[in-house]
Amino acid sequence: MPGANAPGGWGKPVHQPPIPWLPRPDNPFSVGEGETVTDPTAWQLWWDVNRDRYLRWANLDTGVAMTGSDSWYLGTGQRAERVGGRLGAELVQDELVPHLVKAIEVGGSNEYVKGALLALGKIGGEQNFTTFDFLMRFFLKEGLPELNNTAAFSLGVLADARNLEFLTALARDGAVARELLGKPEVPTEMRAFATYGLGILGSRTDDAATRRAVVETLVAQLEDDAPRTNDLQVAAMVAMGLVPLPFDDDAEVCICGECKVEGPEQHYQAQVTYLMRYFTADREFDATVRAHTATTLGRLVGHGQAAAGQEFQAPALEIKEGVAEILIESLHRYAKQPPIVQQSAVMALGLAGDADAEEVDHWIRHELAKQAGHGDPLAKRFALMALAEVGSRKGQGAEPWAGTDKTRAELMQILSRGKKNERAWAALALGVFGWHLDQVAQPLEPSVDRALVHAAKKARGSDDLGAVALALGLRRHDASEDVLVKKLAKVKDPSAQGHAALALGLMGARDAVGTLQERLGEEDLDPTLQARLGLALGMLGDSSVVETLVERMATSEDEDEQAALASALGFLGDRRSLDALAELMLDTDKGYAVSRDKAVLALGFLADAASTPWRSLLAHGCNYRAETPTLTSADGKGVLDLP
Repeated sequence: MPGANAPGGWGKPVHQPPIPWLPRPDNPFSVGEGETVTDPTAWQLWWDVNRDRYLRWANLDTGVAMTGSDSWYLGTGQRAERVGGRLGAELVQDELVPHLVKAIEVGGSNEYVKGALLALGKIGGEQNFTTFDFLMRFFLKEGLPELNNTAAFSLGVLADARNLEFLTALARDGAVARELLGKPEVPTEMRAFATYGLGILGSRTDDAATRRAVVETLVAQLEDDAPRTNDLQVAAMVAMGLVPLPFDDDAEVCICGECKVEGPEQHYQAQVTYLMRYFTADREFDATVRAHTATTLGRLVGHGQAAAGQEFQAPALEIKEGVAEILIESLHRYAKQPPIVQQSAVMALGLAGDADAEEVDHWIRHELAKQAGHGDPLAKRFALMALAEVGSRKGQGAEPWAGTDKTRAELMQILSRGKKNERAWAALALGVFGWHLDQVAQPLEPSVDRALVHAAKKARGSDDLGAVALALGLRRHDASEDVLVKKLAKVKDPSAQGHAALALGLMGARDAVGTLQERLGEEDLDPTLQARLGLALGMLGDSSVVETLVERMATSEDEDEQAALASALGFLGDRRSLDALAELMLDTDKGYAVSRDKAVLALGFLADAASTPWRSLLAHGCNYRAETPTLTSADGKGVLDLP
């Protein structure tokens, strides 16, 4: 994840936050499977934050039905044996849980223990509550602060309402929390992590009373003027976007964006209109808080549109219009808003808008297209991704796809005529655009695929080929398989090769399995490429890839290779990797600290059966450049930097 020093302080408007837009070769950004980039406007950063939504790790299944004779195929009643496949609940409980508890007993680096705690949070379960809750509370006061903070957040990942009162005490510096910690006050960083945990807990429940209690705490956090940093307010604002409240039949609210609204914890209308002032009052609220307010407003508007139903369509649309107006006004030159605020406003419009013929949605699409053509470098690129989401999101009424064709044309124009460093973003945006349309069975325009294939043939390095390849994969354009296979053989950049392999996996290119297996069998492969080849084969349902990766991990003496293979096995989630990963995780004799860390993280992926992982909840639409130390930071200790 990217990181830099957060600008400003609570209550002090900052109009020129010190964000380093130039490359930082001394402090590169990690973007998954061991790859790094130095450009903060690189598309790889956006993909790293958002890719879980598109790769759908929890849906991968590398299991296969096996039988010892042909009689099964002849229908004589012999049952096939299931080999491999996702971990079921029984294996998780009987084998994985004891391994993880043992890992905490054995101990390791901070990253190791953090991974184990988060894995326990992902598993949860009534039968584990007492043990897991004890371990997390133990680490609230033991070890270094980053362990304490992870334990606080993991309590929220458990998503058990029995922890609501204690998490609230942690977030609000309550007496119960101070007593457990044995401290005169709860450290600010721990309070922020507990606040993010409250957001995850609130997002995982349908109980309106629990959601209102969470929102009440978040509002109190926002209004607390005691802290001297903006960490707590940013945490509360980000968490708020995960906990939309139900609509109220009798609610009357003002959407001017300037009024102080009472009772924001009571219902959806008050919740959103209360937050609007946090965005508009730029002389009163910190720029970083306002940047994340934009994202939260976009998330809540998007939820309101989806949840309103016939009864609440009118108030939901009215609120959407009010939010869109203040976001769009912030993008005008006369507004003189800080870059991080404008970047977030662009992304928020992508969360709020859709493709229908409503005037407000036409306005949103028009503004995003305008932003994609000029302005702040990162805002332009975010506008492309936001436009892709809006133009591929089904709207209301008789023309739910009224703006789709124009959106496609605007993205295509930038792909063909944009500046070199923008064309990769346009390609990826067209991939995202096609992926969303395909998910709702809308036809994809063949001319886009032809343009992307042409771009792939001309591409040479990771910065352009990777984005174009992923776009073809997201669009499931299997006719481009031959082009990508040739690129996999010819290009020298391991990162570009790895993205080409992932694209083959995304598009379901079964004919490429042999080629990918052959590449994976080569000696001295780059660890990043090795991991992505394995992931691609897993996406293509190649059952044998798990055994290949397990064998390589067990015999390798290269710690970076072991770590990359462990990560790939974690994403694949096959039960056959459980024992090997557990053995590596618990092996304290060889001194492989990095690979042990990756093994416990991999087991955390095996443990996660959620269709939407907690990280995706926090990451979708988040401006990862509007940084605070507890959200994401250069030292990798923010909540978005957790595994």
